[in-house]
Amino acid sequence: MASQRMVFGAALAAVVLALASGPAAVAAEPSRLPTKVSAKVSTKVPTKAHTTIQADKQIDVGSAAQSVHVIWNFSDPSVNLPPPAEQTLVIDARGLAGVARIAVADPRCTAHGQVFSCANQNTDQLTNLDFTVRADPGAARGATGTMKYTASAGHGAPGTARVKVVVGVPDLVVGKVPDVTHARIGSRIDVPLRLRNTGDRATDRRIAVHWVGAGGLVFDRKFSNCGYSTGTDLAAPASPTSVTCVFPAAVAAGATVELSSPLTAAIGAHVLTGEINYTAELLQPGARPEDRLDAELEPGTGPALTLVPASGTEVGFESGATGRVGVLADSSADLAATATAKPAAGADGWTLNLTVVNHGPAAVYATGNETDNEYVAEVDVVLPRHTVATDYEHAESEDSAYGPCFLWVSDTTTAPFEAGHRHYVCVVPFGIGAGKNVESLLSVKADKSYDGAKGSATVRPGPAGIALHDPNSANDHATFAFSTSTAPPGDTVADTGADRTALIAAGATGAVLLGAAALVVHRRRRRSH
Repeated sequence: MASQRMVFGAALAAVVLALASGPAAVAAEPSRLPTKVSAKVSTKVPTKAHTTIQADKQIDVGSAAQSVHVIWNFSDPSVNLPPPAEQTLVIDARGLAGVARIAVADPRCTAHGQVFSCANQNTDQLTNLDFTVRADPGAARGATGTMKYTASAGHGAPGTARVKVVVGVPDLVVGKVPDVTHARIGSRIDVPLRLRNTGDRATDRRIAVHWVGAGGLVFDRKFSNCGYSTGTDLAAPASPTSVTCVFPAAVAAGATVELSSPLTAAIGAHVLTGEINYTAELLQPGARPEDRLDAELEPGTGPALTLVPASGTEVGFESGATGRVGVLADSSADLAATATAKPAAGADGWTLNLTVVNHGPAAVYATGNETDNEYVAEVDVVLPRHTVATDYEHAESEDSAYGPCFLWVSDTTTAPFEAGHRHYVCVVPFGIGAGKNVESLLSVKADKSYDGAKGSATVRPGPAGIALHDPNSANDHATFAFSTSTAPPGDTVADTGADRTALIAAGATGAVLLGAAALVVHRRRRRSH
């Protein structure tokens, strides 16, 4: 199973939806949602070969070159054969005379004035194309023109698409929203938003604003022109909750607007650290909820949310159309460490099971700009004298994220796992839900001098920097020992830790901090070699 970690940039893309379409886009009031927003499957199945085109229906252009991307696809339902090798895309920009000009640098294309013919000669070539368009120097703001695509392949019917090109670029930026601290469990927080059009032309398309919350925040479903989704596991709230609202009203160039009423979100029972990422965009004409639906959204109830002229003190604006709100709740997570040793199956030595258990009440998840090294907790494990680790593996299941182990170098530095040492650090990578656990497994061997001495395992916060407010430090530390009756009678197992640690430290100027991206993370149930 995949890791529970969420990459919020991707989550945002998944809910880029239009909650109104067609003529409703120019209505004076926000469009109402149907009873439930869900994906629709067309019952009309094409029976003849044809080519389709995917491209924006409107492009706003200024004096700077604007990048344009177009994709075409050939389909022949009547035969199960590869697509034709020869495929052609024609871009006819003659309808942009006096408005804009395009430039195509792709070597597959030949120009005849403002008509470009782009040909694929074999199936290894891409069925997409990038080019640029910019406004003519003398074009008036608001001037419009039309560009046409025609794609054809083999014997199938060609595909066509028309694009409206408008001179002038609306440019939305979102306002900054202050972080929330000391939020009480069960309370609600306001999530306001301001938008400013810093472009040189008023918006003429619907505005969609998306909020994605993580860490156990749940949005109240109180606006009829907004769609909502909720995560499925409130004890392990790694899956996002979201709101998407659509506003048809235009925002003039230079104008600042705000929500007529702030969104509200509940602080769930397991929140410790949460976040809300938000973004605004201009929707393409005619976009429907079904076009880019990735998760089922349900409409809210009550009045429609609108955009109104902004008033009051400004907090400031982001540099673009995305922003983030951090949320810290007054809660705690009681992480406990356990260590259990048992004889290894079919081999000398033992398997040491290191487990981090979250007794709650809060879940622990890394938020912010997540990277692979944002471990939320780590277990410092010191093996008894006359024992060394020979290998490790870690479990991944619905209740367990990856738990890799690294060689300890210092209190702030580790190196990739290496057999033959006594001191290691095993980590909880992305998060751990309330009532959940994460395991790491070390294979251990001893020499004939091992006398039953104890080792130790201690759990502590990881480099993600999350304040756990752990209410019970007594269970942070565990000791363990291995049965001397299973100790192998072989030669002495040398602990290379002292010498190797010195070598690693000497070569670790800029040594990798715990969990840095350069470290090798072993995949599920795969033993290191």
